[in-house]
Amino acid sequence: MTVYKPDQAQSLRDMIDNTPSRSMKLITVASGKGGVGKSSVAVNLAIALSQLGMRILIVDADFGLANVDVMLGVSPEHNLGNLIRGEKTLSQIIQESHNGIRFISGGSGVYELLRMDENQIQTILQSLMTLRDPADIILFDMGAGIHDNIVRMVVESSETIVITTPEPTAILDAYALIKTVLQIAPEHPMRLVMNKSDTLREAETVAEGFRRIVKQNLKVDIPLLGCVLYDAEMSYSIKRQTPLIIMQPNGPTARDIMVIARNLLDLPTPPKMNRLASLFAKLLG
Repeated sequence: MTVYKPDQAQSLRDMIDNTPSRSMKLITVASGKGGVGKSSVAVNLAIALSQLGMRILIVDADFGLANVDVMLGVSPEHNLGNLIRGEKTLSQIIQESHNGIRFISGGSGVYELLRMDENQIQTILQSLMTLRDPADIILFDMGAGIHDNIVRMVVESSETIVITTPEPTAILDAYALIKTVLQIAPEHPMRLVMNKSDTLREAETVAEGFRRIVKQNLKVDIPLLGCVLYDAEMSYSIKRQTPLIIMQPNGPTARDIMVIARNLLDLPTPPKMNRLASLFAKLLG
């Protein structure tokens, strides 16, 4: 992997700090390996944040294996490849989907995306920061692993959400990703989401053990943003090309995702209603 110097991202961070919309955040959603449900979490999280009143733009940065458009059930006419080749402007490749969220397709298999250099990446990020119709949060659904472009964009973002599962290989690869990022940017904020756990107890136990190892070896505390339990309906929602939070807004996965969204925004979680209160709420609409 190419050596990436910490000061290479400084100009972009300075620009973020001096942007008129100081509340705008660039958040990367990353994972150490594929198959952990990273894109599913990113798409459903984008919709949850929109439901909480945020203006959301999700960028499919899983270069070569982009699938956010498929999960949203939208067939975009243009993607990042058109932007890089100078065929379209940034505003022309932005699409709209559920709950008013906007997204940019990565374009599966676009060769140029896999070979983007630092200047091209910064040009895209700077364009996003100066959108005429800005977003409160720009979510980047990154590719899995620690490819040069992934590390560049992670380091240059406001913070990173690391998605993993209780599987040992996923845990080891998540650790490798965190270690690589911290070697380049020791102060980069990172938070953990434990996905596809069979039980909440399993998720919290594995997450606590993982956080303890990271703190012991890397001297950094990685807060747990939330847990999403395994839900067979998630696979069905992908086949239907409709995010699960739209298909089953009151289901368990939607609740898990909404907790993560509220934690990300530092919002309090509403107290659970008892059955009688829930019945009256339904009767009263």
